[in-house]
Amino acid sequence: MYPINLSGISNLSSLDKFRLLHSEIIEEYQCIEYDMRRIYSSMVDEDFEESMDELWDKNWGVILNRLKNLDKSDGNPYFSEDEYDLLDEIRTRRNYWCHQCYLDFVYEDNSYEYDKILQKKIRQVENELNRAKKLQRKMEKIYLEDFS
Repeated sequence: MYPINLSGISNLSSLDKFRLLHSEIIEEYQCIEYDMRRIYSSMVDEDFEESMDELWDKNWGVILNRLKNLDKSDGNPYFSEDEYDLLDEIRTRRNYWCHQCYLDFVYEDNSYEYDKILQKKIRQVENELNRAKKLQRKMEKIYLEDFS
């Protein structure tokens, strides 16, 4: 993944900055979801590709529950209960960033309020992005070290 470097872009509008950060967090979420599919598919006794195909249209919650149940089945899980809680929390946050975040400000008529809300969303997405990146790196590392 190629993180967005905003340091050299001084004339970027707040909305454009938000859009770039939003795009990056959606990328992270997609990679986390894909890594959950890869880890689960590597753990099952079936064909990897067949399992990946079967999970293609399953949502984050279904994949997370399957992974958690399978991961804990041998008594030696790759992920802690706290990490599963974080994955579930990130699922909820992903839903917010995919389906609600723009609605929090795009219909605001007052330009001062619009900008105030937008600045708050920029800070939120930056914080969320840091959390998502850490989790995604861990999941990718587990997949690459233990399953590839």
